[in-house]
Amino acid sequence: MRIASLLGLMGATVGFTMAAPAWAEGVPECGGLRFEGLSNCEVQVSAGCTAGCSKLGVYQVRCATKLVKVCDSQCTVTADSGCSGTCNTQCKSDCDNGVNVICAMNCFDECAVGRDAKCNGAADAGQCKATWDANCDSKCDSKCVTVDGGCYTHCIECCDGSCTASANIDCQTTCQDKQFKTCENEFQADCSASCSADGALFCDGVFVISGSQIPACISALATRGLTVNVEANISLGADGLKGDIAAGLCTYSPARAAGLAAPAFALAAATALAARRRRRSGSASR
Repeated sequence: MRIASLLGLMGATVGFTMAAPAWAEGVPECGGLRFEGLSNCEVQVSAGCTAGCSKLGVYQVRCATKLVKVCDSQCTVTADSGCSGTCNTQCKSDCDNGVNVICAMNCFDECAVGRDAKCNGAADAGQCKATWDANCDSKCDSKCVTVDGGCYTHCIECCDGSCTASANIDCQTTCQDKQFKTCENEFQADCSASCSADGALFCDGVFVISGSQIPACISALATRGLTVNVEANISLGADGLKGDIAAGLCTYSPARAAGLAAPAFALAAATALAARRRRRSGSASR
């Protein structure tokens, strides 16, 4: 039985505010995953859950997100001065020209420069991209600390995050490679064990969380702008899903990244970031 749905189990509405760009950062209660760009989130139970848990690659994003924190203790390279200098110079130009850069919203895209060029030739392109993205997320989350600040402050933090991530990507890749298979096996065991009870949460086929951890994840998503409404005979208890699972859940897909950008600056910021990427793409892909 495949239970369609989630991000709240159920009929849901979503509202984002620029004061708290919820989806542009990792959600600790959901394993640190960043939900921006993910959709088709659903809780699976029984046969559908077992099938989902058995698929290869469904744990890559989740493992990379976990392992980037594990590897942070040994991957402590500071941002390259050349990268920072070029990026910061472009920042001043962007801000002087009226581009409203917001670190938490722009850092990841800036950081992703060179990812596809490098990972498409990797032995496991999916794992490579997952590691790259998790590294960017982690560094951007730690560097984007300003909430109320001017464009230049945000832009400098954005540069610091993306350049620090670039400096550490090789270390992160080497470190994670040694632990990735073990991580996937552990998550697969947890996922499979939860299928007969609370199930597992997947988004776009990516494993998010399982078992009794699901309610805390959904609750955390709700505090970031997602209103959760229970329908049918399903409820969320402290220990997991309660009620008649067979009653079913309705489908909900969270907004993608394009819906998160404030219209006032989205186009200008995208143009400026594209220009900066072109300037940095050569060094980022090496």
